[in-house]
Amino acid sequence: MIIRHLALTNVRLYARLELDLPGGLSIIQGDNAQGKTSLLEAIYYLATSHSPHGTSDRHVIRWGAEEEAPYPYAILKADLQRRDGLHLLEIGIQRAEGNRMRKEIRIDHINRRGIDLVGQLAVVLFLPGDVDLVSGAPVLRRDYLDDALSQVDAGYVHSLDQYNRALTQRNALLRQAQERRIDPDELEVWNDQMVPAGVDVALKRREAVGQLTRMAAPVHRELSGNREYLQIVYQPNFDPAAPPAATYQMGLDNSRPPDGMDSADLQTAFRAALAERQRDEMARGMTLVGPHRDDMRFIANGIDLGEFGSRGQQRTAVLALKLAEVNWMRERIGDEPVLLLDEVLAELDPGRRQSLLTRISDSHQTIVTTTDINRFDQDFVRKAAVFTVNGGIVKRET
Repeated sequence: MIIRHLALTNVRLYARLELDLPGGLSIIQGDNAQGKTSLLEAIYYLATSHSPHGTSDRHVIRWGAEEEAPYPYAILKADLQRRDGLHLLEIGIQRAEGNRMRKEIRIDHINRRGIDLVGQLAVVLFLPGDVDLVSGAPVLRRDYLDDALSQVDAGYVHSLDQYNRALTQRNALLRQAQERRIDPDELEVWNDQMVPAGVDVALKRREAVGQLTRMAAPVHRELSGNREYLQIVYQPNFDPAAPPAATYQMGLDNSRPPDGMDSADLQTAFRAALAERQRDEMARGMTLVGPHRDDMRFIANGIDLGEFGSRGQQRTAVLALKLAEVNWMRERIGDEPVLLLDEVLAELDPGRRQSLLTRISDSHQTIVTTTDINRFDQDFVRKAAVFTVNGGIVKRET
């Protein structure tokens, strides 16, 4: 798929933008705080209906827009060329009465739900802060898996939403248990909703991590000059074959459920684990078992990069994951995702930098941002359409 035209109104720094984009490679150059990252964020928002920064929708609306309209708004549009034809994707955000936010999604001029965005525009985004995927909190890695799967699997979106809704209600009930005696049957109401959805989430995460590590390992070897071998290890909080706190073992394949266990068996085991931890959960007022506590680790040559890797090694691992995600999405949706890379060369040594540029120079639609175009070699630049952004105004260089 290719974004042929991007239109933004009142989005971050952009009061108004109409931008034609070519297929292949584009470089967006400009100083900091001029709108480079905001451009990538807008494309990501069109694909997922949320910001990659996890910020509120109201922060997407351009600062100062409230002075120009009774209710500040933002509009994002993309003309897409996919294998199945041309499509128009639109998202409108408006601040309504009471400071509430209202979002409207339209696909080919027809109002749609958020779940209908699945497969419409698939993107892989790398931001400098993504290095924290390796060394940061587990919630960052869970969010990464959720965002990736939610772009290609509507069933996953449904199961994740059902799980999170039930989890929220179950946690509220557990907090009440600290103030009053509750009937255990009250918990079963939410268990009945949470367990099947949670098993589906965990199984699909397992499968995705297995596929991604298979694709990322050769990319990582190339980026590291054949010096390192990468494993991405799934660590389910709930695993009948291992205690919840189990650490990774070299060679352990966590991409499949324990031998001989199907979904029904895993649901039975999940219920048993919830029953076993129920006393602790009531004491602490929260659910302690389930995929909302999953994790995954990045291991290179037997070393946990989150604990002992250098910043360059951590960045290389994330880049390998993101480049693998491009291939993974292609397999899942039968079309090429758009690759978005923000300041991708920072903290890479010359060898890793050159390997990365060689790999992406002939890729499908790829948009790269930089504060210094001289970081790229001339052959790479010659293959690209070059744009300059200054204060929310984008111009193509001739």
